[in-house]
Amino acid sequence: MHNLLLSAALCVAFLLVPPRAAFSAEDHLSGFTLKQLDTAIRASGVATQTIYSILTFDSEERSGDNLAVLSGSRSGWHITVLHRVVGGLKVEWRSGKLTDDFDVSSSKDLEIDGVGDEQVVRFSGCAAHQCGGADGLLGVLIYSPLTKQAFFAHYRYDENKPIGSLGTVMFSKNASQPGYERYKAALQNAMNELLRR
Repeated sequence: MHNLLLSAALCVAFLLVPPRAAFSAEDHLSGFTLKQLDTAIRASGVATQTIYSILTFDSEERSGDNLAVLSGSRSGWHITVLHRVVGGLKVEWRSGKLTDDFDVSSSKDLEIDGVGDEQVVRFSGCAAHQCGGADGLLGVLIYSPLTKQAFFAHYRYDENKPIGSLGTVMFSKNASQPGYERYKAALQNAMNELLRR
């Protein structure tokens, strides 16, 4: 009887105090370690550039699942998006060198924005010596982790137009495809903000 009571007490204790599972911070999907970040940065090719900003943002699966890294080199600005996976981070998207209409930017121009329920990466800028709002050469980028695509808007002032008139906004081809209207609208809104500066 004594052994039966002892066994029952041990079973209750076991149920009330869950066993510690073998756990590693590297397998925890709602965060990342510096080691994982370092490994991902090296694998992405960003390690040879200066990093100006790292922002975390959500995916459909988890909070803080993605990272946007703004880096720069003598050639210009670069954006890399990393996605959290078991055991680390993997490169989801790389911009390569951004076009000249992003040359004059800063770390504050990398933002996490909302397009509907989705968190997206937004970056904007202007060309050197052409940052005069409506008289300039401006660029806006939106990266969507849902579609795994970047959408662009480029604004160019036309000197041949009458004074006070606006220039032309050109969108990347994918922004005009059916189903992506919300990204085109977000690009237009971001461009309007730049033109009002």
